[in-house]
Amino acid sequence: MDDTGDRNTSVPELNTQLLRAAIKLNTWLLAGVFACVGGLTLFVMTYLSLYRGLPDPGQYLVLLSVFLPGYSVTNVGAWVGMFWGAVIGALLAVVFYRIYARSIAAQVISHTQRGGKERDLQSITLLLDGNYLGLAVGAVVALGLLVTTNWLVLRGTANESNNALLLANYLPGYDVSVMGSLIGALEVFSACYMLCLLFSFLYNSIVALRGK
Repeated sequence: MDDTGDRNTSVPELNTQLLRAAIKLNTWLLAGVFACVGGLTLFVMTYLSLYRGLPDPGQYLVLLSVFLPGYSVTNVGAWVGMFWGAVIGALLAVVFYRIYARSIAAQVISHTQRGGKERDLQSITLLLDGNYLGLAVGAVVALGLLVTTNWLVLRGTANESNNALLLANYLPGYDVSVMGSLIGALEVFSACYMLCLLFSFLYNSIVALRGK
């Protein structure tokens, strides 16, 4: 009796450990995939810009040198860009997945504690949690805007950043300043959060219809 009781009480704990291990593995895998995609994308874009035969190669791509130290639209710059693309891609993937994975953990643990059947786990994990998805996407986009804007401020090129100032047409109150970056980050976070809620509602509705 005691052994059976111990086994029953250890099942949720074991499932939790397995879930955490799976999330950790998926985080590394997703980071690796995004690192490869980000690095190779910037690498290929740089070389395409170099050899497309125009008099001013990298006219717009060269703007990335403001945010990526050492990057330029050159042969050497392509490799530097691949490095930064890999780093940024991996970091964004980790931030996104670690935030969103909390919804998967919460759903699976709740299902296990209620004594749910294992065959139901697939349908549960197919559903999207709009709140966590909105937090993950919103956090990544807002963080990107905060970092890039404040980097321009620290460089002392805020007044020269005409391309960044174009965002003021879409984000009321935004400008290339510390306060402007906070206002812009809050606005893009809110917009992403609301869009994710809508997307999750539509997606989950389709999954529910397909499951009937």
